[in-house]
Amino acid sequence: MTTEETSVEPQVVGDALDQIQSAATALGVPAETTETAIAVFRRHRDQRAAHAHNVATTAAACLYVACKVERVPRTVDEFVDATGVDRTQLLRRAKAVTSELGIDLSGFADASQYVDRYADELSLPEDVADRAREIVDHCEDAGIAGGKSPSGWAAAAIYNASVEADMNVRQDTLTELADVTHVTIRNRYKEQREVLRERNPPPATAVAAIDWYREYLPASDYVASTARDLLESAADVRSVDDEPAAWAAAALRVAGERAGAPIGMKALKTPAGCASTDIHDRASDLESL
Repeated sequence: MTTEETSVEPQVVGDALDQIQSAATALGVPAETTETAIAVFRRHRDQRAAHAHNVATTAAACLYVACKVERVPRTVDEFVDATGVDRTQLLRRAKAVTSELGIDLSGFADASQYVDRYADELSLPEDVADRAREIVDHCEDAGIAGGKSPSGWAAAAIYNASVEADMNVRQDTLTELADVTHVTIRNRYKEQREVLRERNPPPATAVAAIDWYREYLPASDYVASTARDLLESAADVRSVDDEPAAWAAAALRVAGERAGAPIGMKALKTPAGCASTDIHDRASDLESL
C-alpha cells in the first residue's frame, strides 16, 4: 500500500485491493490483468473517495474494466458468481469508472478471444474454430461488428461455423456460455450470415455448388461424386442451374443418405438461404432417377 493510501481510508482501500485479488483468483485472471485492475482502482480512488459500503462493487468493477482492457474474456455472470455483487450495480460502477478515467472499452472488445474460449469449452475441431474466427474477421471488415457485445458476436460466429460444418451445437449451450439471450444470438447469427452470403455467393452451376458447400461441410469424396452424378442425370430433364444451390443441396442430401452419412437440413439450407421445402422437392426428384 502506498503512502497516499495510508491517508485516505486505508482499511477501505486495503479491503478493495484484497477483493480484487480474491476475485481475480476465483476468475482465473492473469497476474498482469490483476495489476491493471489495481491501477484502475487507484486512479478511480483519486477521482472519488472510497467508501466501505460500495468497496466490493468498486473492486469488481475495476477488475471487470481491466479484463476488457487486457482482452481477458470473462462474462458479467462470471463476475457476479465470483464476487457476489449485484449485476446492475456492477455494470453501472464499471461505466462510471470508465467515464471518470476516460477509458473507451469499445476499442478493447475482441470477439476472437471469446471464440477461442468457447471453441475450447465445446471441444470443437480446429477447422470449425478457425472458421468462426474467419467469420468474426469478415464481419469486422464489413463494418457491422461495432457496438456489439463481443461475447454474443463470438457465440453467433461459433453457431454459424457449426451449422456450416453440420455440427449439433445448440443455441441453449451458447447462451449459457456467452451470457446472452437467444434473441441476441439469433440476431447476430442472421447479421453475420448476410455478410457471408454477400462475400461468398453460390456459384452459377449446381455441379460447382457441390464444392462450394464442401468448403466447410465435411462431405466425403464419395458423397460429392454421387451428388455430381445425380445432378448430371437430372440435367437431362430439369434446369438444375436455374437454382444451383438448392439443387446442389438436394443432391448432397440424397447422396449422403445413400452413403449412410446423412447431412442435416440446416447445414444445407443455411449457406445459400434455401428453403427446406425447395431442397425436399428437388431431393424427391433426384431420388426418382
